[in-house]
Amino acid sequence: MKTSYNEACARDCSTLEKDLALCEKAGFDYIEIRLDLLRGWLKEHTVEQLKEFFETHRLKPHAINAVYLHQGMLPDETPDWDDPAMQDFKLACEVGSAIGSGYVIIVPPLDPSGVFTGDVAAAEQECIRILKKLSALARPYGMKLCFELVGLRKSCVRSIEAADRIVRAVDEDNAGFVFDSYNIHLNGHCNDFSAIKNVQPEKIFAVHLMSADDVPESEMGQDKRCFAGTGVVDTDSFLQTLKCCGYDGMVSVETFRPEYWAKTPEWVIENAYRTTYAALEKNQCL
Repeated sequence: MKTSYNEACARDCSTLEKDLALCEKAGFDYIEIRLDLLRGWLKEHTVEQLKEFFETHRLKPHAINAVYLHQGMLPDETPDWDDPAMQDFKLACEVGSAIGSGYVIIVPPLDPSGVFTGDVAAAEQECIRILKKLSALARPYGMKLCFELVGLRKSCVRSIEAADRIVRAVDEDNAGFVFDSYNIHLNGHCNDFSAIKNVQPEKIFAVHLMSADDVPESEMGQDKRCFAGTGVVDTDSFLQTLKCCGYDGMVSVETFRPEYWAKTPEWVIENAYRTTYAALEKNQCL
């Protein structure tokens, strides 16, 4: 497996320009570019300059993060490019194709009320419909969709099994998964990752690795994420399960922790690499 860095880790204390230099120095194999930080880059730089960086450095781009689906998205045959989600999707595809990224993270609809109370089966069908359309739109760019289940109660796709049903129904070679250890754990403090063994292994396009604080369900959230090596997520079991499936791709560290954002980007990226590498080494995944 290969080490990767997700720009969420130092989102509020860094820039894409800094992240590129620091990830190269730290030893990361890949970087996942955030759309907000990409837009920041494009205020002073060009896509061609970003492409040139990856052509002349060891660090390579992986998935671009993230496009958030919403109910009723893509209602017509012609895409609504005024939809902010579609603007994100177009930017991810255009830049991803140009720089050799190849992947875009897709997040299922999240209920703004904080709790999804709709019809789960209908919501899954809506995800299938939207993903099929995005698959067709992504194909000319050579981009693949990494569908990411989110275990929070506001999500309509909370489990590995639900995500698997959706990806199988979409049935496109450019539509697969990104499995995130904490997003799986968010669904009832789950530390049983065995359901991953039942998915189509060739559809696992990306992996996010992190642990989290031990808090009651009412306090669980993305801000509780922490680097692997501490916390309550069984990252060893997660990695061993993926290893059993034959997965040998990227493993990206992704946190949204305000405590880390208060540090320097140098501290964040050095520790992100150290802890991710250690987890992979411990589980003989390198």
